[in-house]
Amino acid sequence: QQQQQQQQQQQQLFADEHLAARSQEVSSSTIWRFDAGDGLHMDVRSQPDIEASRTGAYLLPGEEFEVSQELTGQGGVLYLRLADGRGWVFESK
Repeated sequence: QQQQQQQQQQQQLFADEHLAARSQEVSSSTIWRFDAGDGLHMDVRSQPDIEASRTGAYLLPGEEFEVSQELTGQGGVLYLRLADGRGWVFESK
């Protein structure tokens, strides 16, 4: 049982470190323009994670949008929180 508790503590520590790495705020209140260069829309995510569920909202090519928060995540991916509350998008994969 002690070994199981140690494993749980290690897993929690890993989860806390992972969250901290993803929660570094870069800046706020900026205007961005979406253009991936392929003419396709970008799905908005529910959380700052590429694998997060899609909200049903999306950005169209050429659309300008206000960003209320920028977070640098795992692998240096920059996540952008949409100021209108629709969710999160990411700068690149």
